[in-house]
Amino acid sequence: MKRTVAMLLSILPLLWCTWSHASGLSVETGIQQEFWEDTRDSSGSQTLLPLRIEWSDGNATIGLLSGAVHATLDPPGAPDRSLTHTLDTKLNLSYVIQGKLPVDLLIGMDLNLPTGKTDLSAADNALILDPEIVSITTFGEGVNINPTLSFAKEWGPWSAGAGVGYNIRRAYDFSSEAGLSDYDPGDILSLNALVQREFSRGYVGRVFGKFSRFGKDRLHGADLFREGEYRMVGVGISRTGAAWEADVNLRGAFRGKTEILSGGSLGTEPERSRGDEWSAEASVRHALRKDVSLSGSVRGLIVSKNGYPGGTPRHNGSKEKIALSVGCDRRFASGMAAGVSLKGFLMTEEAQAIPQFIEARTVRGIAVAFRIGLN
Repeated sequence: MKRTVAMLLSILPLLWCTWSHASGLSVETGIQQEFWEDTRDSSGSQTLLPLRIEWSDGNATIGLLSGAVHATLDPPGAPDRSLTHTLDTKLNLSYVIQGKLPVDLLIGMDLNLPTGKTDLSAADNALILDPEIVSITTFGEGVNINPTLSFAKEWGPWSAGAGVGYNIRRAYDFSSEAGLSDYDPGDILSLNALVQREFSRGYVGRVFGKFSRFGKDRLHGADLFREGEYRMVGVGISRTGAAWEADVNLRGAFRGKTEILSGGSLGTEPERSRGDEWSAEASVRHALRKDVSLSGSVRGLIVSKNGYPGGTPRHNGSKEKIALSVGCDRRFASGMAAGVSLKGFLMTEEAQAIPQFIEARTVRGIAVAFRIGLN
């Protein structure tokens, strides 16, 4: 871990020199420390060291996101587990075409480069946790290629946009020890749309949605699983003032039935194994002065029980979560920016069977993050 930290921090002076001679370049790094524990005597932590680099020149943008993580887990009655490794590197290429066509276009290409950890041991697998508990839930995948195309149009107070992406995900060894070598997670087709309207006094209202369809997961070339279709719809409103801005969003996410292996082939499950999700989030940012701002947010989440009756092997109970965060950001005349944030959450969930068995519990966690950047 110390070597990884030293490697990331040693990059900063080199990037500073580069930035001083290159316009359109921004760099951000920092550290985030997370702790969590539950009422079943389990606890864990994650130390995340992110690195983001972005360069823009006119209509073209190149972005890179990478980092390293140190994850721990202390389960009751079992040895402690930990993993320290770099994460996959995300490379984003995009080009904007504005004012030349009836609609503005954004052409993108997202690449996932396999610099993270794959072929996990059984002990490492236990560190893959609920994304509502920890930030990093995937330590590494194969090469992924995701071309995207988005368009936007404005007319009067109205504006709308839509996009399509197709994520081509290649095979990799997820865990040879668990018999999951040559694992192909299947491709993902995603569609999204947004319509918004500006009102007086700085108000903006919007309606948005997303749809994703998943390809078949395969193991050694044979069908293994297929995630159900994902649908999300939401509404939001925001307002911007002279020294502050506020934003509120409501979302509902609904997942279709999965296809599971039965009798040597895939068949649609009789009930939905994923319950409906409802979330609400409100955030506010206030500028104390032009170079210092304070921010805060609150988010609530309710996940309903799935379609299987209680007491059956595939039943998942309900889940509720509340999360709070506060932060402070400061910009300097030299182009440097720094920020600190504090987040906390409380989550209760009934017994879960999918994707792994978890007894009913209450989980609480806290995260402290510091970031520094140049632009």
